[in-house]
Amino acid sequence: MFKKLAYEKSRIFAGALLITIGVLIRLLLNGIFFLDLFFVIAIISLLSGLLLGGYYTFIVPISIMIITDLILGNTLILLFTWSGFATIGIIGYLLKTKNSLTIKRIPTIMGAGIGSVLLYDLWTNFGCWLGWYPHTTGGLLACYTNAVPFTLWHLLSTTVAFTLVILPIVYLKENKIIKTDFTINPFEKRVTLIAPAVLMILAVITLIV
Repeated sequence: MFKKLAYEKSRIFAGALLITIGVLIRLLLNGIFFLDLFFVIAIISLLSGLLLGGYYTFIVPISIMIITDLILGNTLILLFTWSGFATIGIIGYLLKTKNSLTIKRIPTIMGAGIGSVLLYDLWTNFGCWLGWYPHTTGGLLACYTNAVPFTLWHLLSTTVAFTLVILPIVYLKENKIIKTDFTINPFEKRVTLIAPAVLMILAVITLIV
């Protein structure tokens, strides 16, 4: 029991640390960095699933977005962006195994990271189409075409930044300096998978009702 409590305290501390880092970077670099800071939240979302799993998969990215959106503001597709980052966290969580953070697994993790960026952009641009474009095939094509430069930036920035982040984490994990093998009960697993799906449904409803 004491061991379980110690593990949970470690998860809480790590989750709070990821949230703090995400909030500070997004607030401090907003308006200074010449392009959007998507890659910061994307990396933290992926790490929340890959390192912590469970509730933290969606609590970490959504907490960062809520806190910073209250200060910076957002648009009418805010639920799309929130659920999009939560989905990136889910992808990280699906990669989470006892031996997920090893040198041999880095190509798989990087591939999943790239895939999650594409999925995020497909989803959030669908929200842009619902919110600002004509609800026609032409409007959908125009929306995704206009988003290509942003998607390319998201892919490039996230790949470079995640490479710089994941290598030290793998080193720390393999040298047993950090622990990521947290036990997640069945109920927590179900909630982890259901919560982002519910948020995605709400995102669509807010724009079509």
